[in-house]
Amino acid sequence: MSAWKQFLASDIIVNPFVVNKGFTFPYSQWATGSDDQLVGLDRFLGTNINWFSDKSTTGTLTTQYQALIYNSAQQLYYSNFLSSSTGDNVAQSVIFPGSNPSGDVLIGSIESPLYDNFLQSTLVPTRFWPTGSSEQVAVISIPSKLYGEYIVPYSFIFDYSSSFKAYDDGEGNLYSSASFTWSTGQTVNFFYSESVDFKTFDSPTQITLGAPISLPTGYTFISASWQGSAPKSPFEDVLNPGTPVQDIDNQGVTYDDNTGIMTTDQSVWTFVDPSGDPGPVLITWMSSSITNKIVAANENVGNIVYTHGIAIFTNQDLPLSDITTQTNVTCSFSSSMTIYETQYKCTIRENEFNFSLNPSLLSGSEGDVYGFVTSSYFSPYVTTVGLYDEMQNLLAVGKLSQPLPTSATTDTSILINLDR
Repeated sequence: MSAWKQFLASDIIVNPFVVNKGFTFPYSQWATGSDDQLVGLDRFLGTNINWFSDKSTTGTLTTQYQALIYNSAQQLYYSNFLSSSTGDNVAQSVIFPGSNPSGDVLIGSIESPLYDNFLQSTLVPTRFWPTGSSEQVAVISIPSKLYGEYIVPYSFIFDYSSSFKAYDDGEGNLYSSASFTWSTGQTVNFFYSESVDFKTFDSPTQITLGAPISLPTGYTFISASWQGSAPKSPFEDVLNPGTPVQDIDNQGVTYDDNTGIMTTDQSVWTFVDPSGDPGPVLITWMSSSITNKIVAANENVGNIVYTHGIAIFTNQDLPLSDITTQTNVTCSFSSSMTIYETQYKCTIRENEFNFSLNPSLLSGSEGDVYGFVTSSYFSPYVTTVGLYDEMQNLLAVGKLSQPLPTSATTDTSILINLDR
């Protein structure tokens, strides 16, 4: 009978296997609840500004400087892509010619890229980095406790306001899933000017200029400027009569571009006879509109570093500030983790563990065993397997689903699997 049995190296097999788990986190799970309930996703806005003069901060869960977010992302992931989205040109040596080709001398060394930018593919990389003053990037940071060893390629989706959705292409690039248009809220003014001849002075409230004019749609008259001799201007300030002015605005003044008639209600401006000076008048119109920006379907909008859990949006047509501050966002991805399964092969030979210490086999006050136990046909049953260290300390216990009889003629093998 053997009380203990040592494992051989061949009895222990370690098998690694990769497991994945998908997550979908709306913003409500990013920043609400107690610290142990927070999933830990964070967002940062990086801005190309001087940190010494502008210490603007950013962050959903933690606070960082916008300038440092921009500089850190550039240094880690884009330092070799500042002049080209496919990589900066490598500096080459310069040939200093000699008297013949054999005398040519190479001056300077070949400079390869200085930093590893954690490229996620062996294909030609595509990384755009905005370098203009005050240009911005948005950074999504996923903690390692969620993504494990890396984010599974093709699994990342970032949804903003249900109208913009970015996905990864499996090669470290982020693309827009559909066309996306948004209003910046900024008003842009467009101006149109045209010079017309002065025709007639009709009255202090009306003059006639050249017409008609092919005016673009949506433009409104805002000013007029006399281009002739200054003392002969037909415009005067009602508060300063007798002193012509060259420029007037549209306060109380209208101009009909079809008839050429300009009128005033004399609340600010009045008209005088220019005494025959045919000098032209420069008329200016203005049109205002709210600036919209458009991101096309399948347009590159940034990059993702799977092994770092970092997604960076660099497309300047995106509402980057809103992406890092608004609450109507959802982030989805799959994590990856390698689990190691250790298999222990417990082999019981036909002449091992053939006696039982189960007290139910004892009879009488003397502790004698029942007669059938000593029979050659008796075979004990295995119900539990214990694993011990070299000091015979019990480390693990394995229970069989049902008692297993040992064989008196062949080996009995029990496999124990432990995941770690």
